[in-house]
Amino acid sequence: MPGLTFEDYKTALVIQDACNLSGVVHSFSRMMNKIWEEAHKTQKSTDWVNHHPIAVLFAEKCAHLATGLNIVGNSAVDKAWSICEEKSKE
Repeated sequence: MPGLTFEDYKTALVIQDACNLSGVVHSFSRMMNKIWEEAHKTQKSTDWVNHHPIAVLFAEKCAHLATGLNIVGNSAVDKAWSICEEKSKE
């Protein structure tokens, strides 16, 4: 499986418009496999994986779909969004 691509970062942004929690969770699982692969290649920690911008955006979307609450405005989510926007263009 190849490492993370600009398309993976773009997916994290596009998924913000999703309305199907099950679909988001399945996509999140596949994306986490790619993030873990990157972590193993670069000897990153679980903390790095948990705070990866793609993981943060997927987790925020899952929380929103499950509770109806939105944590946009949270600095971690805002930072993740900015990073994903930047990396989705590379």
